[in-house]
Amino acid sequence: MLRFKQYISLAESSTKAAKEMEYVLVDAAGGDSGKTKYTNLKKAIKGKDPLELGKEILTKVDLLGKGGITRMSVSADVSDKWFGTNKTPKTDIWIAGNKISLKKGASQIMSGGPDESLSTFHAALEAIGGNFDKDLLRLASDVETGIMRLMPSHVGTQKGGADIQKKGGTVFKNTKMKTGPIADVEAGSFDKDTFLKEGDTLNLKLKKQFADLFAGNQEFKKEFVFEAMTGKVKFDGNEGTADWFLVVDFDGSAEYHEVKNSKAPYVTKILSKVKPDVKFKSTAVTKTKKGIKSKTGYYRFWSTVGLVYSAAVKANNEAYDLVNSGELEYLSEGFFDAIKRAWNKFKTFVKNLIEKVQKWIKQSANNMMEFLELKPDIKFNNEIVW
Repeated sequence: MLRFKQYISLAESSTKAAKEMEYVLVDAAGGDSGKTKYTNLKKAIKGKDPLELGKEILTKVDLLGKGGITRMSVSADVSDKWFGTNKTPKTDIWIAGNKISLKKGASQIMSGGPDESLSTFHAALEAIGGNFDKDLLRLASDVETGIMRLMPSHVGTQKGGADIQKKGGTVFKNTKMKTGPIADVEAGSFDKDTFLKEGDTLNLKLKKQFADLFAGNQEFKKEFVFEAMTGKVKFDGNEGTADWFLVVDFDGSAEYHEVKNSKAPYVTKILSKVKPDVKFKSTAVTKTKKGIKSKTGYYRFWSTVGLVYSAAVKANNEAYDLVNSGELEYLSEGFFDAIKRAWNKFKTFVKNLIEKVQKWIKQSANNMMEFLELKPDIKFNNEIVW
């Protein structure tokens, strides 16, 4: 069966281009990112000069020519309150002395294993003073236990990634909480790897519990999301803590938000769009023989708690946000113009995707045969929009 990711190199290129946007913004602001070429970004913006795009974005958010510290971020020390040891900062870049988290396209607020997730949980719990009613307190306790039981690093007993190994279907029966009934969870089953099967069942259970806890206590959700966004407790306000969020697109659009505490308007703005996720991450296991590294066919798995988003419906959501705020009249000419812009962006994406598929099919007869046997698995993307 042809895997969708085999010809969606477009998404991979977009991720690399988004990373290069960090370098471009630092360089455009007068700093030195250490890079002189922005190959992926140049392809993504089609014809524009990357540095000119960077200056355009910085001008829109009033950061161009401001002086102050302007550079790439570096690893930062973790506070004594934090269980984990990962020093990757929430700050991506410094511009004009501001510690900035840059967001473009598909990205993550967090994706942490047991230590990182448990620390974020405790930071949110401390921020609200443990303010839960009896039923939610029990649910919070279950979530905490679930985090501690997240599957650690495990090399699969069978070859192949999660999609290949998942067969059949299991049903996990959940309970009813005060906040409302939780639906049964249907999932594929790792029938040949008991350890993965048990880990997958726990992931599904914990994901639903997290969703119920967020729904039952919005203040807890806000504090959890705020800590995941900024790393304020994790880095204790040092180099690693992000105070500003710069949200950009390849077309030069940009928004700039100060987020120094959980009451910041931007935290409230994105809160309704945040959905928790608990899933496996994996990496291929390799072996080295006579100095040559090769894949073994096996994968190493571990569980993570994540808060992720996609900017795919950004323009549509912005149109409806303007309607809700009273700045734009529903079904007015301006409203349809906004929707039209979103649709044109989507058509461009589809056009590029089709070109990629056609190119891939033409490479060989085998590719054509695989394509004709394709059975797409379409999943609804409920990630948040910045």
